[in-house]
Amino acid sequence: MIQKDIIVVGAGIAGLTAALSLVHKGRDVLLIEKNEKCGGLMNSFEREGFRFEAGARALVNAGLVQPLMKEFALDIEILPNPITLGIEDRLLKIDGEQSLHLYADMLKDLYPESKDEVDRIIRAIRGSIEDMKVLYGVDNPLFARKKNALLRAPAAVARMLRFVRTMYRIARTDTPFEDYLDALADNQSLKDIVGQHFFRRTPVFFALSYFALYGDYIYPKGGVGAFIGRLVEGIEARGGEIRCNTRIVQVSAQQKMLTDSSGNEYRYDRMIWAADLKALYALTSDEGMAGRSLGRFRTRKQAILAHKGAESVFSVFLAANLPPEYFGEKASGHVFYTPNRRGLGTVHTTELQALLQRWDTVQKEDLYAWLERFCHYNTFEISIPALRDPDAAPPGKTGIIISTLFDYMLTSRIRARGWYEEFKKRMEELFIMTVSSSIYPNLKDKVLFAFSASPWSIYQRVGSSEGSIVGWSFEGEIPVVTSMFNMGSSVRTALPDVCAAGKWVYSPAGGPTAIMTGRIAAKRCM
Repeated sequence: MIQKDIIVVGAGIAGLTAALSLVHKGRDVLLIEKNEKCGGLMNSFEREGFRFEAGARALVNAGLVQPLMKEFALDIEILPNPITLGIEDRLLKIDGEQSLHLYADMLKDLYPESKDEVDRIIRAIRGSIEDMKVLYGVDNPLFARKKNALLRAPAAVARMLRFVRTMYRIARTDTPFEDYLDALADNQSLKDIVGQHFFRRTPVFFALSYFALYGDYIYPKGGVGAFIGRLVEGIEARGGEIRCNTRIVQVSAQQKMLTDSSGNEYRYDRMIWAADLKALYALTSDEGMAGRSLGRFRTRKQAILAHKGAESVFSVFLAANLPPEYFGEKASGHVFYTPNRRGLGTVHTTELQALLQRWDTVQKEDLYAWLERFCHYNTFEISIPALRDPDAAPPGKTGIIISTLFDYMLTSRIRARGWYEEFKKRMEELFIMTVSSSIYPNLKDKVLFAFSASPWSIYQRVGSSEGSIVGWSFEGEIPVVTSMFNMGSSVRTALPDVCAAGKWVYSPAGGPTAIMTGRIAAKRCM
């Protein structure tokens, strides 16, 4: 039996933040991770001398990452991560707010019949940018260094007033971005190009404000995994214990005890669950609970298990016998690219649902015809690590990651039909063919090797329900906190002395909110 003051389960960015915050204050902490290394959806790996990101392609600072590094003296060099937006042969490198009017010009050039609609959309984006300045324009107070209270009080009050006003404005536009764009424009292709790389029914503020975040991306030298490595080192240097390859299979809430797959037992005074929230409620025994506690737990469990995660991602990783300069002449090392101005239309919505509804009669040729349309009109995130960090690839060669949103349910049904491996190969071919016939001519002839990861791969590797990378789906009721005003309560659970953290406890989620909830959970434990 292992006894610890605080146990953190899940060594993704939320769990690492929580554990580091606790050990920094002298707490006795054990961090448990089911995989062989920490990081979850933020890690890097190498294949034949090429470094790739397995999850997030870069970090969004959002007033959190760099303050975290400063507070805990994490020694890592931060490299620029410029973003390029591309549509067909038009490529725009984002360089601050001044790029917004260039983006508007690009859209008007592509859709000359919709100039007024473009102006309305740009005004909405500009308004979201102003709100983002308030939310993320300064270092988050969760990581602010303490100063004399009298000196910082006026600034804190002023910031709070601006924050509250901003939050009320955001609350008034807390609608799906598709509905919001429908009110601004009729041109479906224009609306697709602006928003089809977001998750379905994403809240409008989160979607439209993303233009502001393009300038807030940073890339750690050595890759995203190097940042994770520094967090791990920080925990261990302060006396924290980390156990990888340890899968929790049972939670006894009343006894405050965990059991792993090898039969080892761990007792805690307090616990932070920074892993999949469905797993917490599925693995927890209600033995010994009674009355209100039992009722709250069962109600909460039913709500959590009944909901699903957002769409996942399909990624192709490839190595090219071309120097990074070839790609740098076209765009930066992080690109959001759409090869056809027409956009997806109903391909990923109505057509996908029809495909799933008649799945029993779908032939492989039907699926592949749909996949070709899906790839031809889609938006891709393209990451080229060597354009940010030359050490990411052998001299004269380049590693590339090409990814786009993809449906977990469709992937599951493909697996059930026995088409999975062939499907993955076909997707690799389509991705490579699409970028080779557009942004990077003839790339397909220079590919040294290629492999891929599907939503099922993500589910298998990190245990994220439905392979989700941002938590809950926006297409139905969300069973967790969705208001920034209530983020402090997002870490609460229906279990005694147990907090939760990460992308499943607050929506909409991402790396910054995972860090914030990890910090909030740690503060509650202290």
